[in-house]
This record gives sequence, structure tokens and C-alpha cells, in this order.
Amino acid sequence: MIGKILGNRYRLIELIGEGGMALVYQAEDSLLCRTVAVKILRPQYANDSEFVDRFRREARAAASLAHPSVVNIFDVGQEDGMDYIVMEYIPGANLKSIIKKEAPLPVERALEITRQIASALNHAHQRNIIHRDIKPHNILITPDGQVKVTDFGIARAVSASSFTQTGMVVGSVHYASPEQVRGGLVGPQSDLYSLGCVLYEMLTAKVPFSGDTSIAIALQHLQGEAVPIGQLRPETPPEVVALVEKAMAVEPSDRYPTALAMLKEVTAAQLKIQREAGTPDAMEMPTEVWSGVTPEDLEKGKERKWLPWVLLGFGGSFLLVLIVALFFLNVFTPPRPEVRVPSLVGKEYNEARQLLAERKLKIKIVNRLFNSDYPSGYVVSQRPEAGQPKRINTEIEVVLSKGPQLVRVPRLVGKTQLEAELALEEAGLKLGEILSESNPDAPQGTVIKQLPAESTQIEQGASVSITLNITTTDLVQVPNFIGRPLSEVRAELGSIGLIYNQATLAPSDIYPEGVVIDQKPVPFERVATGTAMNFIVSSGSAVEPTP
Repeated sequence: MIGKILGNRYRLIELIGEGGMALVYQAEDSLLCRTVAVKILRPQYANDSEFVDRFRREARAAASLAHPSVVNIFDVGQEDGMDYIVMEYIPGANLKSIIKKEAPLPVERALEITRQIASALNHAHQRNIIHRDIKPHNILITPDGQVKVTDFGIARAVSASSFTQTGMVVGSVHYASPEQVRGGLVGPQSDLYSLGCVLYEMLTAKVPFSGDTSIAIALQHLQGEAVPIGQLRPETPPEVVALVEKAMAVEPSDRYPTALAMLKEVTAAQLKIQREAGTPDAMEMPTEVWSGVTPEDLEKGKERKWLPWVLLGFGGSFLLVLIVALFFLNVFTPPRPEVRVPSLVGKEYNEARQLLAERKLKIKIVNRLFNSDYPSGYVVSQRPEAGQPKRINTEIEVVLSKGPQLVRVPRLVGKTQLEAELALEEAGLKLGEILSESNPDAPQGTVIKQLPAESTQIEQGASVSITLNITTTDLVQVPNFIGRPLSEVRAELGSIGLIYNQATLAPSDIYPEGVVIDQKPVPFERVATGTAMNFIVSSGSAVEPTP
């Protein structure tokens, strides 16, 4: 893919990110001569026409957002079967990596990051755009501290597409709101709940809920019994503790009514902390006594006007002596010679140390990190960079690789596809190829094989393939009911071996009242006879007609 040109203008330069739904490349926009980020959907999503249509609509809607804390979307396109979006390129790191390295963060910094996220959400919510997947991974921080929220379009499209999976929890389970866990309708308060979870993690270095499985974590969101911040970090100001607790209330009605309301609370907490830690005004500063001159002396007109001149004379003489001394030191002490710093990246530690020793430079290990590109003990980065002139005996700082991070493959046999996906996500792995076989001794729709096997140690981020037990004799293909009246659909279900379960109303500017907007299972999916169908049905347009 490197070097490929999309849309006759975006040349892919480097793979800079890889998620469950898309690959992200740094690219060059030849038309406007600027660096951009290009997000290309993975094939399993690109082949889903329903998902792609929603993704394009929502990406265009997200492109309407213009806010300093929202990643700008420049373009949406398709080429060679690949759907992509072109976005603002943001140098820096995502909040999750910052939390891993630096948390617990100072309260002031955590509040400032939260304030910028809340401001971005307020801007989006006012335009009827809900993120649905607020988590540290989707929060980018520039080197100067500017927050950038990303993935508005993908989050919305996935939430609509993933609605069709029974029990699916949209968004990372550690930050999912209770209504997301229940599979209910998601509103602005869901984003605020997720933001509360993010603030909790920034302050404590821990996610609010943890467990052996993603299902167990999801259930804890419904119970709302996170360990109080006061126990994990007792010095946290009470107004900040109250802020997190309100944002993470189980019931949406108990949370902040809007992102703007939460934004005001965050700002008020910032100002209070600044006032308590700030320096008093100059008018409130106590009168100082300088060099024996007291307020009484000043009041009586007995100020010693000669004293400042004496002090000035001594200070000038001392400065003159210091300048003369430094001059002679520079003249008679020869400077150390300079050498060029060699390139150490990709070299084994002992080899790097020898290279520096040959140039009379020293080596200093400042960190060791997991890295998939270099074996353990090899240099990942250096400072200063290669080619820089430095005086001899200067220390060159290096970061060494700990090799790829290995994780154990969890047990997937006996789980449903959803449970397997959540278990793999929890372990830092991905779901790979999905095969199917028929096994009468295993429950329908559960995993009967996995590759690699349970407890195998593999590199973090690798894929695990599964085989599902599918009885092909009792399957029926689900029709596409979207765009048809619900009354008509209900009359047809029995004749094709499906069962009506429930319908949920939602506003729509596209479909008239009573017409199916979405369905689960999805159109054209093959499911067992007797499967229950759930629908989202239009309640009419949310936009009031102009009188």
C-alpha cells in the first residue's frame, strides 16, 4: 500500500495506526501540498454495503463539524474497492498511551483534557451528532497539549451496523454506558458517561470497572459500583470527585443534561483549583522589610537614600570581576572537540556502545519498551539524532527494545462469536478468519475450534481464527426489510420462518413514520429458523417544519 495514490492526489507514505475497523496511513495531498491522514476501511467492513452507505453518510455529517478539538475530515472516497476518509494529520500520541506512561495525571491536566473533550462533544451534540465511542484511544493529544477527538463518522456507522448483532456492546466495554450495554437507544448522555470513565482513568490510572471477561465488565456498568476516587487518590478535590460521579451515574437522567452543563462544571472546578493554588494579588502581599528600611522609616521620611547606591556599587564590581574571570577561562581553557553522533537505531546495545566509544561519546539507557520492529536489546530511538555535532564525553540517550509483547490466547471454545470477539479484545488480540462446521454435540453458533490454541503465547495485536458450529439444514436468509412499512413486514415474517420480537422508535429525516430504518439480524444474513427479529422504526422527522 505504501506509495499508492488514492483519488489522484493522496500518496500513502507510512502506516501510522491500525485498529479493528481501519488502517491509518500518513499521506501527502499533492493538490494542496499538505500532510494528511488517510483511514482505509478493512475488507470485512468494505464488503458490507449497508455499513459502507452509513459510513459515508455519517462521515460527511462529521465533516460538518468545525471545532479546534475535533479532527477535521477533508474528503471521503472509494478506489479499487477500498473505502477511505481523508482527515487532518495530528502529530503526537493518543490519550491511552499517555495514561499508560504518566497516569495518574495531575488533576489540573486531567481537567483541562476533559474540558476540551466536553467542548468538542457540546459542538457535535448541538448538531445532532453523537460519538458513541469516547475512549482514550480516540483522543489525540498534540505536543502542545491540544486535544483532538477523532472517529465521529466511524463510531456512528459502526453503531448502526453493529446494532444487528444480538448483545453487541458498541464502543470499548471499559467505557460503554449502561444504555449501550443494554442495547438501548444512545443519546448525548452516553458520551458524557464515557467521558466520566476517561476522567476516572486519568485521575487514578485505572479503568472504573475490570473483570475476567468483557461480559463481567459490562454488567458492572449496570451496577455502577466503581471504587470511589477518594479511596484510590484521597487528595482529589471533592468537586472533581462529584463531577466524575455525576457523569458516571447509571441512569442518564441523573447525569449532566448536556455537554455544555458538564463543560461549565469542569471549568468551575479548574478555576477553584487555580484560585486555591495561586499567588495573592500584589495589593494583598505583606509589606517587605528591605535592607533595614522599615515601613516606619518610610512614614517618618527617614529613608536612607544612600543605601541603594552602595548596593549598586558592590553589585557592579562583582559583575565586572565575574566577566573578567569567564573571559580568562574561555581564553586559556581549550574547548572540547566536537564529533558527529552516529546512527544507533536498529543496532544491538553493545554494538551501539562500541560505536559511541570510538567517538569518545557515552551511552545512557533512558527506557526499555516493547517493540515489534526490533529484537530485545536493540536500540529503538536515540537523542540527539544521528549526524548532530556533540562535544566528546557527551551522553547519548537511547531507548532499548524489550522485543514484541506476548500475550496468552484466551479460551474461545464454547463461546459465541460476540463473546469470542470481546475476549480477544480484552487480551489485546484480534478476531481473524471465521470458518463454520456442523457439530451436533455442540450448541448452535458457538466456537468449536480456535487457532492458535488456548494459552498459546503470541504477539499482541495478532489475529486468532475461529470455527463456529453452524447447522446448515435449518438456515434461512434474512430479507432486507429496510424501507418497508413495519405492518407489512410483520405479516410476512411467519411465512419465511422468522419471529417478530420488538420494534424501537427513532426519528428519521429519510424514512416516513412507520417504516423500518434498521433491523437485526442484518439483511441477507443466514440465521436459524425461528430467529427473533428486532427493528428500529421511524417515528417521523426530528426537524420541525417551518411555518
